Amino acid sequence: MFIHKPEYHQNIDVFLNDAIRHQPDRVEIMRFGLREIPERIRELYSLKHLTIFEQDIRTLPHALFELESLESLTIQVADLEELPADIAKLTRLKSLRISCGCYDRPAPDVKVIPKEELAFRHLPPEIGELQQLEYLDIQYSGIRMLPPEIQNLNNLRSLDIVNGFIESAPDFIYKMTWLDRFLIEDKPFHLCNHGDD
Repeated sequence: MFIHKPEYHQNIDVFLNDAIRHQPDRVEIMRFGLREIPERIRELYSLKHLTIFEQDIRTLPHALFELESLESLTIQVADLEELPADIAKLTRLKSLRISCGCYDRPAPDVKVIPKEELAFRHLPPEIGELQQLEYLDIQYSGIRMLPPEIQNLNNLRSLDIVNGFIESAPDFIYKMTWLDRFLIEDKPFHLCNHGDD
């Protein structure tokens, strides 16, 4: 596993150079102060598990969706403009977790973006093409409805849409009898902050 350690990796280029050289199956990118994910991420050919915890990332590059071996993707940001339709290219993906309102370097006076102002408001219909997906978890978003294509996810076991604007389950959810867990909950927001650990 490759995890960013400030004492070893002062910048993302050094970190990626090491990761590309060793080709790990798990990488965590956090606290680099990134505003975009480098295109070189596509060179992590063996990557199966990717966590990105960078508060200023707002878009996901096309290169991310070239990671054909990826099985789990976790995105923790302050806000996300969209989940691109290219998500359908990650055909081996089993777990997708997206959390807005997350700050890896919170200032003392940090103000969490109100849900009403979040840009992340939709899941693309292409999400229904992720036939291996077992876990879908969306935390703190502006999402108000789920695309009906979700009912095409025949391997989905757990669907959590927490702290958004969906007030009740859409009718098609009740046809997804293979789900072990389904949670729609509108609860008070708790700051996602990993601090210095």
